[in-house]
Order: sequence, then structure tokens, then C-alpha cells
Amino acid sequence: MKWHIVLVYAFLAFALFLSYGIISSIATQQYELMEIVADIGAILICLDLAASTYFLKLVKHPNQKTEAHMPKVVKVTRKVGHFGIMLILCGWIVPML
Repeated sequence: MKWHIVLVYAFLAFALFLSYGIISSIATQQYELMEIVADIGAILICLDLAASTYFLKLVKHPNQKTEAHMPKVVKVTRKVGHFGIMLILCGWIVPML
């Protein structure tokens, strides 16, 4: 079995689960803003991990420098993933202040 495909689907399924949680909490008016921010950050990280995992299966030689051979989609999702990390940190730190 190809484990990288299972991981890609698991990341996408978790992102869909978090999206459903955000939509349902907004629809029922039972949410906290910082929880929504942290969940959006987690969704962005899941999308980044799914794209990166899918790309790693395409690399023939893992010892090569992969930055030069990365598709544009992976470069964009990496930046989106970093933004997701910042959202999660803000979602955790701001309520403590």
C-alpha cells in the first residue's frame, strides 16, 4: 500500500473535518473567534502537508536539492502553511493576554 497517498487523504480529510466544524459553529452562533482562527491555521497547515507529501512521492532522488525542482503549487502552499502556523500561535497566545 502506498502510505504517502493515505497520508495525503488523511490530511485532506482532517482539513474537511475542521472546515465542517467552523461552518457548523458559525451557523449555530456558538463560537469563539480565536478558536476559529486556530482552526483556520490548522486547515492551512493540513493543505501544506498534503501538497508536500504528494510532491515528495514524485521526487526520484531524495538526496537532491528539492527547492529547485518544486512546483509552484508546493512553494505557495509552504508559504500558506507558515501563515497557518502564525494563525495557530495567535489563536493560542492572544487569549492568554
